[in-house]
Amino acid sequence: MAEDKTPDPVDVHVGRRLRMRRKDLGYSQQALADALGLTFQQVQKYEGGANRISASKLHATAMFLKTPIGFFFEGLDDPEGADTTAADLANEMAEFWSTPGGPELARAYVAIESASMRRHLADLAKAIADDE
Repeated sequence: MAEDKTPDPVDVHVGRRLRMRRKDLGYSQQALADALGLTFQQVQKYEGGANRISASKLHATAMFLKTPIGFFFEGLDDPEGADTTAADLANEMAEFWSTPGGPELARAYVAIESASMRRHLADLAKAIADDE
């Protein structure tokens, strides 16, 4: 029987958080790979969840990105089954930040001083999403 090759959801989550932080700091996959002694393809696999990040590589990654290790696990469900509302939102935000244009859109949105203009922009985005 063939082994299931579906990435573990935790590996996908950690990879998304890695991609989000890397992009937020403006590093390329190659820059991160060079800092960790990897190929950029390995970084791609980490970010996609296809490959698991070892504890030592995760520590080195956190050091390079100047990020607490816990950052990569924020938003995961609590094993005790606590309210997942905040975790769900964190997962959505991680997905948003890892989407091309996400960080730029967020920064531009925050820079809009008018609350009504921000509200109009949010309404426009919702309307576009509903049409797709």
